[in-house]
Amino acid sequence: MRGVVAVIGMFLITLTGAAADSFIGIGLGLVTLGSLVGATVLAALVVRRRDLVSVVVAPPLVFVGVALLNIGLAPSANFNLATVATLLVRGFPTMAIATGVALVLALVRAAARR
Repeated sequence: MRGVVAVIGMFLITLTGAAADSFIGIGLGLVTLGSLVGATVLAALVVRRRDLVSVVVAPPLVFVGVALLNIGLAPSANFNLATVATLLVRGFPTMAIATGVALVLALVRAAARR
Protein backbone atom coordinates (compact mmCIF):
# COMPACT_ATOMS: atom_id res chain seq x y z
CA MET A 1 0.00 0.00 0.00
CA ARG A 2 1.23 3.50 -0.75
CA GLY A 3 2.18 5.81 2.08
CA VAL A 4 -0.39 8.46 1.15
CA VAL A 5 -3.21 5.92 1.25
CA ALA A 6 -1.98 4.60 4.59
CA VAL A 7 -1.88 8.10 6.09
CA ILE A 8 -5.38 8.88 4.80
CA GLY A 9 -6.56 5.62 6.35
CA MET A 10 -4.90 6.58 9.64
CA PHE A 11 -6.68 9.92 9.53
CA LEU A 12 -10.10 8.41 8.85
CA ILE A 13 -9.77 5.74 11.55
CA THR A 14 -8.55 8.30 14.08
CA LEU A 15 -11.34 10.69 13.10
CA THR A 16 -13.87 7.94 13.73
CA GLY A 17 -12.34 7.27 17.14
CA ALA A 18 -12.34 10.98 17.97
CA ALA A 19 -15.99 11.25 16.98
CA ALA A 20 -16.84 8.36 19.28
CA ASP A 21 -14.71 9.90 22.03
CA SER A 22 -16.46 13.27 21.70
CA PHE A 23 -19.85 11.57 21.71
CA ILE A 24 -19.06 9.46 24.79
CA GLY A 25 -17.18 12.06 26.81
CA ILE A 26 -15.60 15.46 26.58
CA GLY A 27 -12.78 15.93 24.12
CA LEU A 28 -10.20 13.53 22.80
CA GLY A 29 -9.25 10.74 25.18
CA LEU A 30 -8.57 7.02 25.33
CA VAL A 31 -10.70 6.07 22.34
CA THR A 32 -8.75 8.53 20.20
CA LEU A 33 -5.49 7.17 21.61
CA GLY A 34 -6.49 3.61 20.81
CA SER A 35 -7.69 4.44 17.33
CA LEU A 36 -4.55 6.43 16.45
CA VAL A 37 -2.21 3.74 17.77
CA GLY A 38 -4.24 0.96 16.13
CA ALA A 39 -4.36 2.79 12.82
CA THR A 40 -0.62 3.45 13.03
CA VAL A 41 0.12 -0.23 13.68
CA LEU A 42 -2.08 -1.28 10.79
CA ALA A 43 -0.53 1.29 8.46
CA ALA A 44 3.03 0.37 9.46
CA LEU A 45 2.34 -3.29 8.76
CA VAL A 46 0.69 -2.90 5.35
CA VAL A 47 2.57 0.03 3.81
CA ARG A 48 5.39 -0.49 1.34
CA ARG A 49 8.83 -0.52 2.94
CA ARG A 50 9.97 2.53 1.04
CA ASP A 51 6.95 4.48 2.37
CA LEU A 52 7.50 3.61 6.04
CA VAL A 53 8.91 7.05 6.79
CA SER A 54 5.58 8.65 5.93
CA VAL A 55 3.83 6.42 8.47
CA VAL A 56 6.46 7.13 11.15
CA VAL A 57 6.11 10.91 10.87
CA ALA A 58 2.34 10.94 10.32
CA PRO A 59 0.85 10.38 13.83
CA PRO A 60 1.42 13.95 15.11
CA LEU A 61 0.13 15.40 11.84
CA VAL A 62 -2.90 13.12 11.89
CA PHE A 63 -3.64 14.04 15.50
CA VAL A 64 -3.34 17.77 14.75
CA GLY A 65 -5.71 17.42 11.80
CA VAL A 66 -8.23 15.46 13.83
CA ALA A 67 -7.95 17.91 16.74
CA LEU A 68 -8.51 20.93 14.50
CA LEU A 69 -11.50 19.28 12.87
CA ASN A 70 -12.86 18.30 16.28
CA ILE A 71 -12.57 21.87 17.58
CA GLY A 72 -14.13 23.27 14.42
CA LEU A 73 -17.11 20.93 14.56
CA ALA A 74 -17.73 21.05 18.31
CA PRO A 75 -20.63 23.40 19.01
CA SER A 76 -19.34 24.46 22.42
CA ALA A 77 -15.64 24.89 21.58
CA ASN A 78 -14.07 28.16 20.57
CA PHE A 79 -11.55 27.94 17.75
CA ASN A 80 -8.74 30.01 19.23
CA LEU A 81 -5.06 29.59 19.98
CA ALA A 82 -5.59 28.67 23.63
CA THR A 83 -8.03 25.87 22.78
CA VAL A 84 -5.75 24.43 20.11
CA ALA A 85 -2.68 24.65 22.36
CA THR A 86 -4.49 22.95 25.25
CA LEU A 87 -5.69 20.12 23.04
CA LEU A 88 -2.23 19.59 21.57
CA VAL A 89 -0.52 19.60 24.97
CA ARG A 90 -3.05 17.10 26.31
CA GLY A 91 -2.62 15.02 23.16
CA PHE A 92 1.18 14.86 23.27
CA PRO A 93 1.29 11.42 24.95
CA THR A 94 -1.04 10.09 22.26
CA MET A 95 1.18 11.44 19.49
CA ALA A 96 4.35 10.18 21.20
CA ILE A 97 3.01 6.66 21.77
CA ALA A 98 1.78 6.33 18.19
CA THR A 99 5.05 7.67 16.77
CA GLY A 100 7.07 5.33 19.00
CA VAL A 101 5.02 2.33 17.91
CA ALA A 102 5.47 3.29 14.25
CA LEU A 103 9.22 3.69 14.74
CA VAL A 104 9.56 0.30 16.44
CA LEU A 105 7.57 -1.43 13.70
CA ALA A 106 9.59 0.33 11.00
CA LEU A 107 12.84 -0.82 12.62
CA VAL A 108 11.52 -4.39 12.94
CA ARG A 109 10.49 -4.41 9.28
CA ALA A 110 13.86 -2.98 8.24
CA ALA A 111 15.72 -5.60 10.30
CA ALA A 112 13.55 -8.42 8.94
CA ARG A 113 14.43 -7.42 5.41
CA ARG A 114 18.14 -7.98 5.99
